[in-house]
Amino acid sequence: MRFSRTKINQAAVDQCGSRFDPHRSEGLVIGFEDVVDALKTELHDHHHKPGKGMTVVYSQLTDGFSPTIVKDGTTRRILNLLIDRTEYRIRVLTKNAVVGSPQWVRYFTKHADRFVVGLSVGTLDDVFAKRLEKGTSLPSARIRALHRLQDAGVPTFGMLCPVFPSVLESDELERLIAAVRPEFCERVWSEPYNNRSNWRVVRDCFDRKSFTYDWLTRVYGEGNKLEWSQYATNLYQRIISVAKAEKWCDKLRYLLYEEGIADSHVPDFGGLEGVLLQSIDKKTGISVNPKFAELQQRAQLTVA
Repeated sequence: MRFSRTKINQAAVDQCGSRFDPHRSEGLVIGFEDVVDALKTELHDHHHKPGKGMTVVYSQLTDGFSPTIVKDGTTRRILNLLIDRTEYRIRVLTKNAVVGSPQWVRYFTKHADRFVVGLSVGTLDDVFAKRLEKGTSLPSARIRALHRLQDAGVPTFGMLCPVFPSVLESDELERLIAAVRPEFCERVWSEPYNNRSNWRVVRDCFDRKSFTYDWLTRVYGEGNKLEWSQYATNLYQRIISVAKAEKWCDKLRYLLYEEGIADSHVPDFGGLEGVLLQSIDKKTGISVNPKFAELQQRAQLTVA
């Protein structure tokens, strides 16, 4: 969804007395009053129900279960429209534990053939997450919500994202994997923390003497690409090791921006089992990293 930053800034000044800063405007909610009507119009233009055999994500870049739109009914109206006027399977991704509340569990159970639900969680440390993920449910609450959905028979997926390097300093990663209960998940997705324009904002959530603050400074402030490569590689190896031991490798989807992986670490990704390469040529599907392109070719030959 596109919007004018100038208009947003002016609206923020008019209503709040200050300009809009996406990194520091924790309590500011940007609402689009016509979003439901716009979706109705878009779906009305289709002569047949779209989406047969396809999946739509609700929602990938924003949280479709943000408290404000859950409370005012926007979330329910949008999902009802998708159920009634499309044939998409709906993949719900959220950080709001409300999806595990009795009313939402009943809703998803009623439409179990149309939904698969996941809660993004990258740590079991509520204190860590509270500093970083302001305005979201605590990881412990998200895990409980996921379990309620699973126990009710609602299709679910695990979303270990993003897993910060501090999680790899102990057995927290393995405990996190166990917490999402892969045996009940259709897929287990995971992703390392990737370079983003707001890394300084993320870093400033932590004490200057903390492991995470120091790591973010070295990797993004000082440009230590090798350290990020080692971290992303270690994360994959730890997850695939558990997946192999527990026999759910077919469920793993590890999102990897492989252009940042050093040549010396490429062999550690073996046959790319469970890896979804993100730095690929859209026309050919081949990685822009020559070393990973070689792995792709070997993997194809092995399958053939």
